Amino acid sequence: MNLSRLSSADLNLLPVFQVLLEERSVTRAAGRLNLTQPAISRNLARLRQLFNDPLFTRTPKGLAPTPRAEALALQLHHSLQDISLLIEPPQFVAAQATNNFRLATTDYGTQVLLPSVITRLRKEAPLVNLEIVPWQESLLQQLDQESIDLAICTVTDPPAAVHGRGIGDDQFVCVMSAAHPLAQTGFDLETYAKQPHALITMGGARKGVIDYLLEEKGLTRRIVLRVPHFVAALALVAQSDLILTIPFGLAQSCAQHYQLKILPFPMQQSGFTYSIVWHERYRKDVAHIWLRQLVFEELTHTLKTLKDDFKH
Repeated sequence: MNLSRLSSADLNLLPVFQVLLEERSVTRAAGRLNLTQPAISRNLARLRQLFNDPLFTRTPKGLAPTPRAEALALQLHHSLQDISLLIEPPQFVAAQATNNFRLATTDYGTQVLLPSVITRLRKEAPLVNLEIVPWQESLLQQLDQESIDLAICTVTDPPAAVHGRGIGDDQFVCVMSAAHPLAQTGFDLETYAKQPHALITMGGARKGVIDYLLEEKGLTRRIVLRVPHFVAALALVAQSDLILTIPFGLAQSCAQHYQLKILPFPMQQSGFTYSIVWHERYRKDVAHIWLRQLVFEELTHTLKTLKDDFKH
């Protein structure tokens, strides 16, 4: 650590740099910091000298950070957050909090997993607002740009800046109308593959995990119906001769309502883990720590209850 160089640097410039990174506009940065636009421009000129880099270039949409500025952004955020904690540890009182949180999940997650979360939020933090964002595979790569606080999903290869915590395991099962000819007899893998199927196509995928498992056995299935939403797929399958292969948690929570029969998926599978995931920038945010702990507690309890109800 070069303390002499650090002591000669104007560290007051760093909050200005952080706000410019967030606002991408001299005008908006000046408004947030209660400074004039010329003052922000002078600070930017000194920042460019300090880092020996332009840091931002002007575009029709505002200031665009240079690669050097983007490389500094996450470290700068953490450094300012750590300095802030040294000066005045942040306080979070749930009953008085007025945060606006954004959570990404599927319609399955919204309908089955979130009710207990909403109930507890309304009880413990009645002034907090929650916005549900539709889950897409690409969101995992865009957690930073999309300003999403938390996502509920299965994770196989998360980006380096994304953190996660498992909330429960699940596996695939088959559901079909109670009147389906195979509802009482069951089926083996070859019979399963020969049946007409429905597929839930989040993100527009033409194939699902099951199709790749079947290919390993030299089998394919005919997908008669592709639907982008879990709940819509359940309603349609209930009125048809189609088989739908879905997570057990969804099947257990909705089968009775739609009068569907649950049967095992006729092939050995390793299962998968649901996780809550968040971006690195929220690692020490006290409001976010509170939110993700609340969501973790409620979702682990909900998934365990679904499994226990099936056993009994």
